[in-house]
Amino acid sequence: MANFCPEWIISVSIASAATDFLESETPLLAFSTKFSTDLSKRYNEIPRELIDEAAQKMLEFLSEIEAGEIAVEYLKGYVYRRLKFSAMNKPRKFTGMFSNEFTGTKTKDYSAEKAVTLFKAFVFSSRSGIKTEIPAGWLITDIEGVDWFGELVISQPNIFDAL
Repeated sequence: MANFCPEWIISVSIASAATDFLESETPLLAFSTKFSTDLSKRYNEIPRELIDEAAQKMLEFLSEIEAGEIAVEYLKGYVYRRLKFSAMNKPRKFTGMFSNEFTGTKTKDYSAEKAVTLFKAFVFSSRSGIKTEIPAGWLITDIEGVDWFGELVISQPNIFDAL
């Protein structure tokens, strides 16, 4: 039975790695390794190169559009949006009797290119007036049912992971 990581988890992980890189003095590779290692414990192996490549492309895109100081806002808005809503714009339910958003999938539905494309679409929609308002002081761990994934996102990487 296949156990591929759901696409939204990969996208949130990539954007979180890019955000953390911009907000710290830690190399991006350390964040990529953190997500790759922890997600690979729960799902089929996720190469750190996938996370690193996509995060770099997101950062390059933000540089190309000269996002400047609002680059982090775009990334955090994207993380919030992907966590709170499914692709069909329905509120995501983490706790339920018959479903679990963290259940692995039978087919691989993620790639670095797809993650970057979805992020670009989010940024373009944000720039055209469709804003994602993040509540003041919001943390991923505030979402009921996000459990282990919320802890992973806020955890700090081992600096030796960047070597």
